[in-house]
Amino acid sequence: MHTIEAILALMLIIGVIAFAARSAPQEMQVESSVDTQLMLYGEDFLSILDMENENHTSWLYHRVNGTVNGSHWNGAANITREWQNTTLNGSGIFCKVEIVNLTDGQLKVVNDTCGVNSTYGEPPKNAVTVTRLVTLVNPEVRVYEVRLTLWYI
Repeated sequence: MHTIEAILALMLIIGVIAFAARSAPQEMQVESSVDTQLMLYGEDFLSILDMENENHTSWLYHRVNGTVNGSHWNGAANITREWQNTTLNGSGIFCKVEIVNLTDGQLKVVNDTCGVNSTYGEPPKNAVTVTRLVTLVNPEVRVYEVRLTLWYI
């Protein structure tokens, strides 16, 4: 009689272990779906800011142009402010913005929001970064990358 009970207990333990083993990868899938959602939020946000207007430029173009051409604008802070005006900021999704010069053959951060998000510190390692290229053509062609790093708190 004890042998049958031992076999049933062993089958029950094996069933629990098999169930737990199949459940573990789903947690990674949830994290992956959160990363995908953050990436989509960021791409949509930068696409909206980069929509072409009647002058064949965009809001994002003017922020980058004003930052790098001596107008003393803080384009990264302006982009961050726009993010803070969205409902996503109230949902616990925070951002860091960097404007990087890609023209000189080296990556040089021209403008960023390190001080703006000082309350939240630097983004964690699992933060998602979305980029958008902005090309300025006056007087020579220069390419800048706007980096939007998003994370949940």
